[in-house]
Amino acid sequence: MFDTSLNHFKSVATHDFFVLPADQNYFLARFTRIYGFAGEFWWQSLQAIEKYLKAGLLLNGVSVKQSRGHEIFALWEEHSSILGELVVTSFVKPALLHDELWRPQTVGDFIHDVETQGQPDSRYGRVSHREQMDDLFKLDQLVFELRRRTIGLDWIVGLDWPENELEEYKGRTYRDVILEKPDYQVRPIIPPKATLNVGGDDITDLFHSWNFAFSRGPEDLSRKPTANLIPMLSFTNFSLFLLFQALNSQTIIGKPAEERIRWLLDNIKFPKSVVAELKRRLKD
Repeated sequence: MFDTSLNHFKSVATHDFFVLPADQNYFLARFTRIYGFAGEFWWQSLQAIEKYLKAGLLLNGVSVKQSRGHEIFALWEEHSSILGELVVTSFVKPALLHDELWRPQTVGDFIHDVETQGQPDSRYGRVSHREQMDDLFKLDQLVFELRRRTIGLDWIVGLDWPENELEEYKGRTYRDVILEKPDYQVRPIIPPKATLNVGGDDITDLFHSWNFAFSRGPEDLSRKPTANLIPMLSFTNFSLFLLFQALNSQTIIGKPAEERIRWLLDNIKFPKSVVAELKRRLKD
């Protein structure tokens, strides 16, 4: 963790703290739209866009420690200001999509719609929703493009870590890669794997399966449970845990570790307890 370049550390940390959670929000946004949970679609969409924007800002020298939170239109404007020729301002109708399912709309207008309908009050049923036929297709396109830009645009390919798949771009910037390789993603997106009908053949079954309190009958309780439902042992080593584990292995906090801790404290908002512990490590 401390024996790689600072840019590599920034990239990994930002991926773990922002991009991976955004990927989960994006998947949930698709799930909720497909199955008809309008409020959750907008809320999950807002969270995904917010995190992708923050990742792009963070890796291009903009601290998100005091960012505007869920005000994603302001984040989008700030993000656009650093992209230059990489700004995506319009959507392109997918060739296989029928014309009647598509509305001309700028990226900025769509982000404004997501912010309006996905604001935190939407979690409490205080916000009206207006679904359009192309909402999901535009979210897909926006996520694809924002995720491609979660990298230091002016970082040099091959300088901070090996890039075997970008050998022809070695010595050039990631800005060039994004401009010239329209399918490039910094890291692949990995969708969750599960069988959709494990809880039953209808979405209503997801409510009743293994639900002793609201059971409709014995068939709901006799379904074979999955490992996700009743894990024998399950835990995840989050990045902060791994960071503290790496720090614990050092008798003295060296300069590389100190540099990385200060970058985290200066650029990312953490719980007060985490901030206090990181600061304590710097003083030890």
